[in-house]
Amino acid sequence: MKILTRFRPWDAIVLLTFLLAIGAIPALAQQAPTMPREMEHANTVPGPPRERSTSVTITLGENTFTLDAAALGAMPHETVTVVNGHTKASETYTGVPIAALLVKLGLPFTKANEHTLLKTYIVAEGTDGYKVLVSTYETLAAIREKNAIVADSINGQPLANDGAFKLVIPGDTRPQRWVQNLQTVTFKTVE
Repeated sequence: MKILTRFRPWDAIVLLTFLLAIGAIPALAQQAPTMPREMEHANTVPGPPRERSTSVTITLGENTFTLDAAALGAMPHETVTVVNGHTKASETYTGVPIAALLVKLGLPFTKANEHTLLKTYIVAEGTDGYKVLVSTYETLAAIREKNAIVADSINGQPLANDGAFKLVIPGDTRPQRWVQNLQTVTFKTVE
């Protein structure tokens, strides 16, 4: 009996062709474990179970403030309609634009701040530890036609399972950067 001591790409092609010929690959695919339907579209990461967000902390350098639902509700709101790439459904979110948070932090979108905003990014984190990175510049309507928002309602109703807050980025064809149960939005600048 000959034992292969060195893997060759040709061996993999031969093995794959053989498995296809005898029909083993479709059988293996049928035996593969599947994800429960309710988890297919969730932002899941290993760690603690998702808890509902009740406040969001916004930070830029030394400037930090925390907003609860009432405080966020008192800020200027915008409405964006997007197609959720997971559900293929049209959804209408209302919330505070990232641009309004930048104004509150003292970094409004102006010509004088444009170069700083070009090298500033956001780290957004949910209560379950799910984190995303977004260029601050691409969250502004002047660049992408619609502002990214910290949403507090969907289709005229509170977010419910998504927590009190959710980062929504219009223009993303897949919502992987939309953070449910949003708890922190940290702006950082590359020096």
